[in-house]
Amino acid sequence: MSQGNVALRDYQLEALAAIERAEAGGVRRQVLALPTGTGKTVVFAELIRRRGGRALVLVHRDELLTQALDKLAVVGLAAGVVKAERDEVDAAVVVASVQTLSRTSRLDRLPLGFRTVVIDECHHAAADTYQRVLARVESVDLPPLVLGVSATPERADGIPLEGFEVVYRRQLRDMIAAGYLSDLRAVQVRLARADYEQLHTRAGDFIEAETEAMLLDADAPEHAVRAYQQHASDRRALVFTPTVKVAYAMADAFAEAGVPAATIDAGTPLDERREILAAFRRGPVRVIANCAVLTEGFDEPLIDCIIVARPTKSRVLYVQMIGRGSRKVPVKDDCLIVDLVGATDRHDLVTLDKVLNVPARALRKRGAVAAISEQEAQADGRAASGHLVAQAVDLFAKRSLHWVRAGGRFALSLGTAGTLVLLPVGASWRAVVRSREGIKLLGDRLPLDYAQGTAEDYARNVGAGALVDPAAPWRAALATPRQIVALERCGIPSRPGLTKGEASDLLSAAFVGGRA
Repeated sequence: MSQGNVALRDYQLEALAAIERAEAGGVRRQVLALPTGTGKTVVFAELIRRRGGRALVLVHRDELLTQALDKLAVVGLAAGVVKAERDEVDAAVVVASVQTLSRTSRLDRLPLGFRTVVIDECHHAAADTYQRVLARVESVDLPPLVLGVSATPERADGIPLEGFEVVYRRQLRDMIAAGYLSDLRAVQVRLARADYEQLHTRAGDFIEAETEAMLLDADAPEHAVRAYQQHASDRRALVFTPTVKVAYAMADAFAEAGVPAATIDAGTPLDERREILAAFRRGPVRVIANCAVLTEGFDEPLIDCIIVARPTKSRVLYVQMIGRGSRKVPVKDDCLIVDLVGATDRHDLVTLDKVLNVPARALRKRGAVAAISEQEAQADGRAASGHLVAQAVDLFAKRSLHWVRAGGRFALSLGTAGTLVLLPVGASWRAVVRSREGIKLLGDRLPLDYAQGTAEDYARNVGAGALVDPAAPWRAALATPRQIVALERCGIPSRPGLTKGEASDLLSAAFVGGRA
C-alpha cells in the first residue's frame, strides 16, 4: 500500500492499526518499538498525516530533526522548526529540539491544541526536559495522543517508561530474519589481560574510568586493528568505546597500521565532523572511532563492520551500537560485529548472541540469518513430531537479493514481471519497476536502504523468489542461446562458460544503464 511518495510495508500498516486501536481503548501515551532501519520515522510521519490537526515532534539530536523533516516531506507535510534561532511555533507541524523547547522562555510561547505529539528516541523521555514539555502540551481539556518511538523503548537501566504502553513491537531478530535488515555475523576477540570481574557498576552500567584502564592495559586498540585486518579489511568500520581517550587510542592504532582512521567526540566541531563523515562515506576514511556520539541519529547504510570496544550491561546501548550497521544496501552482503569485549564468562555482559538468542559459534560461521533459520526449523520439527526432523527452509525472504550495479543505479531482474530499478535523485533514491506495461513508481525521495526495501517488498509480493535469490540453482546453469543473442544485441561479448546468472546480470545492467 502506498501513501504519498512512500510505500508502507505490512508491519508499518499493522503498527498504524495498533496505534489506532490503542487510542480507541483509551491509551493516550503509547510506544512504537521498531529496530533501527525499519522505518519508525515513516510510520509517525504517516500517522501525523492521517490524523490531521496540529502536531509536535520532539527530538534530541540535530540528525533526528533533519530525518523527521525529510520523512514528513515524503508524506506531503511541511514543518516548522524550533531550534536555536528558529522559533516557528505556529506551524501546523512543529519539529523541535527538546533542549530548546523545554526552556521556559520558549515553552511559554508554544501554542497549545496539538492533536498528536511524537517523541523520537523515547527511551530518553524520563528526562526533565521531556517532562516539562509534556506537562505543558497535556495541560488542556483534550490532551493529544503521545506516541514515543524507539528501537529500544526501555530506559538505559532496563526499566520500562513509566506511564507509557508499548502498543506495537518488532524485534531485531525478527526483522533480520524477514529480510528487512542486513544479515549480521560476529567475531569475538579475547583480550588475554582483561579482567572483567574487576569492573564495578554505577548507574546501571560499568564505570567508564575502570573500563578505560582495563582496555588500555589489555592493548585493546592493537587487538582491534589485528581483528580488523584479519576479518574486515575491506569494510567500513565504526568503533564504539567507553571514553574519548580510548576512542583516540583506537584511531591512532589504526592509523599507525596504515588504515585511514578518524575520531569523533562530543567536542568535534560540526564542520569537521561533517568532513570526517563525508570522507567515511566516500571511502578515504575507513574507520571512525567514537564515544557516545554516533549511537543515535547517525544513518550510514554502507557501514558493514561494527567494532564493539565498550563493555556494557545495557541491552539498550548494545542494540543502538550494532544498529548502526544493520541497514541494508544493494552492495552490502552483511555486517560484521567484531566484539572485543564479548569473549568472557561474565554473565551480565551484553553480546550479540544474547541479543539475538542464537549460539555465538553460529554467528561467526554462518551469520544471523542462517542461525535463526536453523533454530526455527529445529523448533518447527520438534513441535510437529516431538523430535527433530529434517526440514527445508525457504531463505528467500531472509537472504540478500541479487542486485546488480549499473553505473550509479541498481537493478534486480524479475523475469517476465519486469526489472526493479533504484535511481538516484539528488541525495535521495527512487524505486521503480519497468515492465512491458511501462514504468511504475514504487517510492520516491527515499533513503537508499528504504528504497531497496520497498523494491524487495514488491519482488516478494509478485512471487519472484526463484529469480532474485542469489543462490538459486538456475544461476549456475549455462547461459541460454536466447541470452547470448540478447547480449550480442546490446554489444556485450559472450565467453565460454558464461552462466545464466551472469548473463542475467549483464542484461539487467545494460537495461538500466543510462536510462532515466
